[in-house]
Amino acid sequence: MAPSQRRRRRLRFGIWAMVVILAGFVGSLLAGSAQKLGAQAQQGLTQAQLEQAQYVRSCGSCHVALPAQVLPTETWRRLLQDPSHYGQQIQPLSGVALQLAWGYLRPNSRPLRQGEQVPYRLADSRYFRALHLQVEFPTPVRVSGCVDCHPKVNAGDFASLSPQWQS
Repeated sequence: MAPSQRRRRRLRFGIWAMVVILAGFVGSLLAGSAQKLGAQAQQGLTQAQLEQAQYVRSCGSCHVALPAQVLPTETWRRLLQDPSHYGQQIQPLSGVALQLAWGYLRPNSRPLRQGEQVPYRLADSRYFRALHLQVEFPTPVRVSGCVDCHPKVNAGDFASLSPQWQS
């Protein structure tokens, strides 16, 4: 066998070896996610609860996990795909985590009107504004400010209001 043929053969073998190793690595990552999901499913959680839990776990680890209803579906779709998340570089969700988070966001968010701009900021969302008709917000509206009026927001409870807003 000529030296050039041996080199090509070794190169092909090396490529296949890398593919097998990479496939094993990806498989182990997915298996870990599947084990976590399986444990949650054994706790009696519904599919919708699993999806919401994944969204809260993924997004709520850095900031308040906003209710899906405050932004349109297209905003959520773009946010899930964008590695530049409001000026911060992040690793976008993928695989099972993405499927579950999208499974919560898609049916619980709202459609855009025809010709409506896709809002990226809460203050630009007509849904957010409709839910806060009598609220004068500081500029800019910050997700961290939710707790001022919604004291139980860190537990996912946006319905409970601080005493000043209960009347």
